[in-house]
Amino acid sequence: MSLEMVLAMVLVGVVGAFAIFYMPSLSKSQLDVAANQVASDITYAQQNAMTTGTTSGVNFVSGGAYTVYQGTTATPLVSPLTHQNMVTTLSARYPGVSITNSYTVEFNNFGSPTTGGGGGVTISSNGQTHTISVTANTGLVTIQ
Repeated sequence: MSLEMVLAMVLVGVVGAFAIFYMPSLSKSQLDVAANQVASDITYAQQNAMTTGTTSGVNFVSGGAYTVYQGTTATPLVSPLTHQNMVTTLSARYPGVSITNSYTVEFNNFGSPTTGGGGGVTISSNGQTHTISVTANTGLVTIQ
């Protein structure tokens, strides 16, 4: 091997090591995207309740999946994007991300939470967490 080839390989190795230590964590990015999806799905349930006049909500199961529903959890809403029932397992879509606590939120035809207002669901990945909260009375959805 020539000296130039060895130096090029060393340089590539140094740049690669630098990238590994200084690039943002992929798991943090997945957690952020998952939190945005959860918040969006809660807001979708709220908007569905206001549009249809029927109680709608989201039921989260610790370590499992969540269901966006109308009326009861046995009646999942159909996603306008995928045309599939809105039953989501975060760990299947975002490896390493899981639901930390069970939580249910339901909205009335005014978009106010009738169940679960003032509470929230926490999701986690590699020791990092986000809590998606629903404000009592107003139904404002926030990510912390």
